[in-house]
Amino acid sequence: MMNAKGTKGLCFEGHHATKGVPKEQHQATNNKVLVRVELDIRSKEDSWAVRLVNFIVGVNQLLFDGMTRELPVVGLVEGVWLIGIIDEVRMSEQSGMKQPLLVDTKTRSRAAPPSEPQKRNARLQLMCYKFLWDNIVTSEFPSSSFFQYFGLRPQRSLSKDIRKHIVDSGIGKKVQSLNDLIKLYRSTCKSLPLAHTPLLIRYELQADRSLLGEEEFSFDKSWMENRLRWHLQYWLGKRAADFVPEDECWKCQHCSFSAVCPKVKLLSQEEE
Repeated sequence: MMNAKGTKGLCFEGHHATKGVPKEQHQATNNKVLVRVELDIRSKEDSWAVRLVNFIVGVNQLLFDGMTRELPVVGLVEGVWLIGIIDEVRMSEQSGMKQPLLVDTKTRSRAAPPSEPQKRNARLQLMCYKFLWDNIVTSEFPSSSFFQYFGLRPQRSLSKDIRKHIVDSGIGKKVQSLNDLIKLYRSTCKSLPLAHTPLLIRYELQADRSLLGEEEFSFDKSWMENRLRWHLQYWLGKRAADFVPEDECWKCQHCSFSAVCPKVKLLSQEEE
């Protein structure tokens, strides 16, 4: 999957957001479900076309096979474009109704449970995914804003390689541009049900992929929106960075700015 960048865009990309996760492990897991295809990307429009094709193909796989992996999602939240890749989506049946269950897998370098801050970050990430999912299902995708923000030319012809990939994927033979593909994307989104709650996080041991534990939790929209706004205030330059709480000072060992941080300096003086 490719990242789209911008001054008001944040990326929550599945395994890339998980510290210490070997790329090879995710690759091995995803190869059981996904078919990798090498494509010649010649423009931003091609890049976004691949994202949208991955979503449509993944949704079709979910509806027919009951599961898919590495499903890209994108949406406008609080005036900011959010981009992510959902680790896994399973079709769950509850009371005779089928709903997508969003799953995120985190690997651990040692057989110890994650700390509460780590759990909180994982919950926020998965809640954001559910929010994006439900938003594209219930709301009309803002294509004009999307094209303008990412500087895309909706009528520009996609490269020959990408058009062939779209045909080979069974999506459509008449797709020539990103604008054509957006129409199919919207139609696909409208065919989906809302994401299931509770959400599921799995913790695996990095060495052998053995299951350390699972956490199911309900979607808390109010909590998610408050946390997201708090983070966005920093990324949009509306507030200064805050010090971590006392029980999370271990994070300072991995911080790129610890050498110039007044709190780290103060802690060092106290230890002396």
